[in-house]
Amino acid sequence: MKAFLTPTRLMLAVSSTIALSGCINSPTVDEATSTVGHELRTSSAAQYQNVQFDERYNDGVLFEHESNLFWGPGERIKVLSKTGDSLAYTQESEHVHPILTKHGRKMDQAIIQVDHNVYLGYGFGLDTPVMIEGDDGIIIVDPGESVQMAESVKQQFRAITDKPVKAIIYSHNHIDHISGVRAWATDEEVASGEVQIIAQEGLTAAVANWSSNLGTLFGHRTSYTGAKHVEEGEHGTVNDGLGPRFMQGDISFIEPNVVFKDKLVTTIAGVNLEIVNVPSETKDEVVVYLPEQKILHAAEVLQGENFPNLHTIRGTKFRDPSMWFKGIDVMREFDTEIMINSHGRPVEGKEAVSNVLTAYRDAIQYTHDQTIRYMNKGMTPDELVEVVKLPDHLASHPWLGEHYGTVAHAVRQIYVGYNGFFEADPWQLEPMSYEQRAKAFVEIMGGRDNIMTTAQAAIDAGNYTFAAEILSYPITVNKDDMEARELKAVAYKAWAAEQVNINWRNWALNAAAELEGTRDFSNMISFASVDVMTALPSQQIFDMMTSTLIAENTLDVNMMLTYRFSDTNEAFTIEIRNGIAQLHIGDNSQADVQIDTTRDVLNQILLAGPNAQQTIGLNMQQGNFSFANGDIQKFGLFMSYFDKPMSPEQLMLIVR
Repeated sequence: MKAFLTPTRLMLAVSSTIALSGCINSPTVDEATSTVGHELRTSSAAQYQNVQFDERYNDGVLFEHESNLFWGPGERIKVLSKTGDSLAYTQESEHVHPILTKHGRKMDQAIIQVDHNVYLGYGFGLDTPVMIEGDDGIIIVDPGESVQMAESVKQQFRAITDKPVKAIIYSHNHIDHISGVRAWATDEEVASGEVQIIAQEGLTAAVANWSSNLGTLFGHRTSYTGAKHVEEGEHGTVNDGLGPRFMQGDISFIEPNVVFKDKLVTTIAGVNLEIVNVPSETKDEVVVYLPEQKILHAAEVLQGENFPNLHTIRGTKFRDPSMWFKGIDVMREFDTEIMINSHGRPVEGKEAVSNVLTAYRDAIQYTHDQTIRYMNKGMTPDELVEVVKLPDHLASHPWLGEHYGTVAHAVRQIYVGYNGFFEADPWQLEPMSYEQRAKAFVEIMGGRDNIMTTAQAAIDAGNYTFAAEILSYPITVNKDDMEARELKAVAYKAWAAEQVNINWRNWALNAAAELEGTRDFSNMISFASVDVMTALPSQQIFDMMTSTLIAENTLDVNMMLTYRFSDTNEAFTIEIRNGIAQLHIGDNSQADVQIDTTRDVLNQILLAGPNAQQTIGLNMQQGNFSFANGDIQKFGLFMSYFDKPMSPEQLMLIVR
């Protein structure tokens, strides 16, 4: 019989002669705590010095325009108009690092003209919609992050021209680059070809992934990244790094009607365009080049004036840094005089563009290559972050401030992306169970009260993350321990005030709100947009169901359901087979439940949300939802085998 270590046995196994509780409170440990706290503050101060770079670049190669809204002399670029507003929090505060305040002061709302026919809607949200005016129409690159945000930019653009929209280009699949599309076009205009929606061929499948398979978790984690559970301002989010603020509203999506793989050379409204796939942040990323005007829209290959999120802590698939910096090399081949971006300010001048592109790709390659180098020395992520640091000429470059991505969390993901989770020490393969381990650590650290005392000392010394780490154990043991939860929240709030990285700051503040039980759910970001769902191909709608099967309830179940759509001439069968849900393309006349309906009715059901049963009932009465096999009871039984997502209130990321 296998012998498991109880917390008591574990404590005895460590040593029966060492008074661990005494060690934790000993002068040696207190001294170490104070030293680490001092190092943290010194590092922050050094980081602040490193970004005093404006004068360094004021040499004719790369310098900020006096407007503070673009880089360059202003020979072709000009600020056409300003609203006088900023969505960023720009006041000085002891609760906000001055670097973040300075970063937010670059984000005033403005319409920026970068040539006679190219305009940017800058500072109206996280994304920067671009209008290219042609002979008889306009082209929109990146329609914005919500319909409402897009409408605010559209109002400004319509003061310039009333020409109709001829094309919309999605730079990539992320929510802030597609969701405002219905402000610019209708389904009918796209279906008729009156409006082209252009994208790389992988975009729709990528939208399906984030909007469905992990939509619940990604939306929740993105709300933490954006500090959506706390108030905006000095005690919450101050800007979003890439832009002043993600402007929430209606999430819309219209499927592209023009797709390509590698490159599309086209002329729209008399404007010649080269649209090129540059895999980087996403595999479907495209940049847009105007050859006659030597203007490059760099999309989000450059994530604004920030070190890039080579990994995003909100969660995503592995982003390959080597693919990313090689993609920038493709962009360096363009003869570019003006570079504009989905995020960040435009850059004017060949030398300035070259300066930015070269520094950006070098920072990514440096981080990647040095991580690989030290991995080959056997280093683990905790060790790698100590040695992989950008050299000064990159760390101090004005386009590489760590306001959005950081070298540290990129290094950790590079390790996992190449090597997986296992750091080679076999205990990781079968660790003690999560809660049992927490109980053991509480015991060997001298008990809950001793942890509380040590955590307070760590906070007083400025070692906030150590305090938060050790407080995790008593909270896991007793999730209702509000004293421990509130002390951990104090640590996170203090740590947040020292951060120059907006994502780190926001996660800490949202974590504090969860610990205190004060999360505000009125401003949540949701990826599960019904409008997106109804625009997705039918196969992807059904494919996402397979990962919601309640396997333990279906180990002895063998059952099939077929949907047949008369309006799209499609059929799909979902087979439940002993804990597996398999999607089959096509009809199965032997299915236990066989439904004759339309894709339009399915869209109505999706739109109905919690009222889906009533919608089904109404369509049954009207003859638009009928059973060739089975009945409503069997249909209900089949659907009962699939899980429903947790509500945001139920989903806990910190108190666990």
